Amino acid sequence: MVPVMTGHTASGRTAALPAEGIYEPPHRARQRSDGTWTVDFQGRDGRSRLYSFEGLPLPGMHADLAEAFARRTSGHIDTASTLASANNLWQKLVRLLRFLDQLPRPPQDVSRLTASHLKRYRLHRRTTMKLRSTVIEMRDLFNLIGAVQPPERVRPDVHELRAETVPVDRADREGVPGYDEETFLKIWAAARRSAVSIAQRIRAGEDLLARYQQQPEDLSEKDRTTGQHLAEMARTGRVPPLMVPGTQTWDFRGRLELAGSLFLTLADLAPLVVLGVVATGCNGETVKELRAAHRIVGGRAVVVDAIKRRRGSEKWFEEVTWDIGKDSERLRTAGGYYLFVERLTRRARQFSHAERIWSVWVNGYKNGKADTARHIDPFAASLGRGIDLNDWAQAQPELAAIKGFELNLNRLKTTSDQRYTRETGSHLPSSTRTNTQDVLFANYLKDDPLVQEWAAGVVSEAIADAEETARAVHRRALAGHEGQIRVVPGPVEQARADLDGTARRTGLPVVTVQEVLDGRKDTAFMSCTDDRSGPFNDGPCSTSFLNCFFCRNAISTQAHLPDQLALLDELAALWERMDKDRWWRLFGQAWLAINEDILPKFTPQERAEAERIKPAGTVLSLLEGPAEELWD
Repeated sequence: MVPVMTGHTASGRTAALPAEGIYEPPHRARQRSDGTWTVDFQGRDGRSRLYSFEGLPLPGMHADLAEAFARRTSGHIDTASTLASANNLWQKLVRLLRFLDQLPRPPQDVSRLTASHLKRYRLHRRTTMKLRSTVIEMRDLFNLIGAVQPPERVRPDVHELRAETVPVDRADREGVPGYDEETFLKIWAAARRSAVSIAQRIRAGEDLLARYQQQPEDLSEKDRTTGQHLAEMARTGRVPPLMVPGTQTWDFRGRLELAGSLFLTLADLAPLVVLGVVATGCNGETVKELRAAHRIVGGRAVVVDAIKRRRGSEKWFEEVTWDIGKDSERLRTAGGYYLFVERLTRRARQFSHAERIWSVWVNGYKNGKADTARHIDPFAASLGRGIDLNDWAQAQPELAAIKGFELNLNRLKTTSDQRYTRETGSHLPSSTRTNTQDVLFANYLKDDPLVQEWAAGVVSEAIADAEETARAVHRRALAGHEGQIRVVPGPVEQARADLDGTARRTGLPVVTVQEVLDGRKDTAFMSCTDDRSGPFNDGPCSTSFLNCFFCRNAISTQAHLPDQLALLDELAALWERMDKDRWWRLFGQAWLAINEDILPKFTPQERAEAERIKPAGTVLSLLEGPAEELWD
């Protein structure tokens, strides 16, 4: 990974600077001694690959395109910064080179590439692709060619064609609808049933192992032999090779079944990932990226870092708080699901050393060798590792009976969001569980015909632009203090019982934390840790309480939730009768802060209790200058 400087700024503290001069990232495009150009990719998702131009046509273009590819996969915002996105861009580059090579007079270097060449390629791709897919491919190729340095290496007509390209959001987009309610419930039930079966299988293996270790003489000969194998597996992680009785043939199935007594196998991934999408409301990528490191808050919620790529590279990593629920609800709540999978994979992770929650045993029989089996993180190298979703689905009677049924994680996510959005009264800002409003609508709800009936008019281009402006302003305001609002999750009593831990997590002195938890630092909607050194004016703070939502001195606890929810109600009412652009300018940052930075830190039960006791009536009257504009 490219090293990144980190540091925090505060009053009287300067920003971190490079030790010597201007930081230059390592040069990742190189030419080998045989003349072949390569690009060493290090993704922000921890995955890497060496891309080689060896064997590709038109070698005169390789140097420029290798340098451009390195720039377009640099990991900066608006670049292909994950292995999946880099692979996608590489495939497009390879296709273009091979197409150009088939032309009667192919360009021999980048300076000879013309707009006509690219128009012909666009027509070629359009014959087999939808318009939107073609527009996306051409956009990515134009961005790649636009990264050639110096820009003068690229002909002016190519730059002009790039500027004329139809924006992706204006291209025809044929969305895939979610599943109907009956089908969704069948998928959910089948995934839960499979998950229970997996858990029972591993629990039976654990029970046999325990009986073998405690009283082997009480076991039958068959169980004693199996128990001996399980003991070796538990100690070393190695699953002993088995032979078909009476033959010299490896027993593939028998060894796989033995491994499944203590470990997950590849066949278990499909139902568990499907269940994860339904239970958490996250897309399949986020479920596959779940980290094993976590902490449990008050026995009621689990806190874990989640990676949410579709939020944009500046908001990839987010700490989420998921409700665990009752024992009977473990496969229906996000936190219960997470702890369920974490328990299933805990033993295997000792041997795979996986940082993610996932770890499976893979059968290593290859070319007659039986010693290559191992424990792996199945998604370490690529999130695209094959999961036979439809093979699993066709083995489920209720799903196999549905004519033409195909299981798709994006459709499942769309349906989950559709159901949740309807449960919240079709009010899009209140429907965000795992995505921001723009991502939720653009990627999951916008093209679902069932959603269009009741979501039409909720989000227009003007509103989306205003929201994005509000979000950008909000993130810039937070950037000066670690990019987030201070929040003390969980019950106040629990935080008060662990003052030292709460102080350490919030970065505040213990005495200040005590005052915050006792309510002695309360303002209208949060607590203020220092009202005399705020960023808005000299001396005692005199700004609007709305500005607390992005102030470095503000901190929020469970005690503030009722007033914050009442504020949301009033802002929602104002939304219905105000100019939307003006609403976002006035209240957008407070709305985003509560919905995206504060509420996700609390469990559904904690939010429901705050909803029950929130004050009635208006709360904006508490503010000084509530109508001030937050940006020009």
